[in-house]
Amino acid sequence: MSSTGEPTDGTSDNELLGAFAEEVTVHLSSPLAREAEDDPGIYLRGLLPMCRHAGITRIADLTGLDRLTLPAVQTIRPNALSEVTSLGRGRSIQHAAIGAIMEALERYYAELLPAKSAVLASADELAIPEGLFDTQLVNSTNAAWRQTPTLWIAAHDLRSGSRQMVPLELVHTRYTDPPPDFDGLFLRNTTGLACHSTWHQAAAHALFECIERDAIARAFSTHGFFDRHRLAPESLGAAVNRRIGLLAEHSISVGFWLAPSPTGIAVVWCQSIEIGAGHPALALPTEGYCAGQNLHQAAENALLEALATRAGAISGARDDQTAGHYHKRVDGVIAKARQLILEPVSFTPVAEIRSVSTLQELLDYVTDAALGPVLAILLGSNSDGPVRCVRILMPRSRPFSIMR
Repeated sequence: MSSTGEPTDGTSDNELLGAFAEEVTVHLSSPLAREAEDDPGIYLRGLLPMCRHAGITRIADLTGLDRLTLPAVQTIRPNALSEVTSLGRGRSIQHAAIGAIMEALERYYAELLPAKSAVLASADELAIPEGLFDTQLVNSTNAAWRQTPTLWIAAHDLRSGSRQMVPLELVHTRYTDPPPDFDGLFLRNTTGLACHSTWHQAAAHALFECIERDAIARAFSTHGFFDRHRLAPESLGAAVNRRIGLLAEHSISVGFWLAPSPTGIAVVWCQSIEIGAGHPALALPTEGYCAGQNLHQAAENALLEALATRAGAISGARDDQTAGHYHKRVDGVIAKARQLILEPVSFTPVAEIRSVSTLQELLDYVTDAALGPVLAILLGSNSDGPVRCVRILMPRSRPFSIMR
């Protein structure tokens, strides 16, 4: 389970798993809210030596590209086997840089797989539970997939503590052409990748993302979602409304939608659009998604992600906004996007949203929603940051990748 290439502090796979399991068990009931941090500049300096090992050649401040002055940083990893650029944002430029580096490290560690312990076998040979990974198949009608050999790697069940084999294709990020041997059965994505300074916070961060992506996938397949699930801004807290006021000064408007999750946890989808009289700087609206400990937190983080995405798009890093968008008239597209945000049909009353304060609560809500098990694959660790990298799989969730 440990990565190859850069050492994982000289620890074996079993030692790494033992440290992870012990820390997660100890902190299952610890508050997820982060305590007062050390100087982010100190932590950032600890990450810089890792950038060389990971092939990060540039750390770019994108803040000045947009008129919003939201700290945004981009890392560039030219030899990446998945996405070359990673985007970070935060309340300071140091926090934004940490976020961008961590996102790049997530993919770096996941690219270093396959691990030594990967085994070639079929689902039937390994006695994989029926239906556990079926929603993640490229071809959901392929009844013979369980007899097809593929690579598997061991994962740790966060609730039971037991070992469960999972498809390596759902863990690694070696998105090469041609793909690695034995790939092709499952939908590849980066959902559930997380780096943090501690194992339990990395696991919680990754699990929140799994819940978020599942809810957004459900939203995409919900008829009339944008008409039926619009959130009134006044229900989203002071921080969100304060930022909405600042955005209005820059002729930018935003809309928020609640993406219902079977877990009952708050998942918010935010879109931003320019509303000035002139031609917009961006050819498409920008989006942000977030599952949070409560509705206010989810809405604020979804908003910040949508705004940071503006800087990424302006920098030219968005591959969904090509030169073709700027060589043709996009008035109709922009008008439709503005209508969606500026002319809501109605606002949905906020139903009971579960607040989450601990990893144990998070696991309980996932189990209650029949979305378990929650499986952790340890990708690597480094004491320089420190950095702990994990991949969380929630295999019964709906795949986000097929919705785009």
